[in-house]
Amino acid sequence: MIRVAIADDHAEMQVALRLLLSFSADVEVVGAVGNGQEAVECVKQLQPDILVMDIQMPVLDGLEATRQITRLAVPTRVILISIYRGSYIVRQARAAGAKGFLPKDDLPISLRQAVKAVHQGEEFFVE
Repeated sequence: MIRVAIADDHAEMQVALRLLLSFSADVEVVGAVGNGQEAVECVKQLQPDILVMDIQMPVLDGLEATRQITRLAVPTRVILISIYRGSYIVRQARAAGAKGFLPKDDLPISLRQAVKAVHQGEEFFVE
């Protein structure tokens, strides 16, 4: 079972991500939070296999939260998501320590594939 946590400041997006992930029998959503600081705390407490996190969030953005999570001694891998796309944002995600990036409009097609690939130690970046 792949344990996934979600970090997005929009409740509707949290519901959508849960729904998309529910179609995979081997994925369990173990938590959902609404800002980057809560995401760091969630990872410390729950240590999910994967954290799917929006880049633009209040309190602490997804890039800084990823940097902090990367410095923790936990096995959690981060997949960042955003309404934006392009090589610049992919470079930012990689530099922060993320193992994947998906534009939000690609989520219905690629989210489950990205979670499984990153869980297996691969990277999954979509520009």
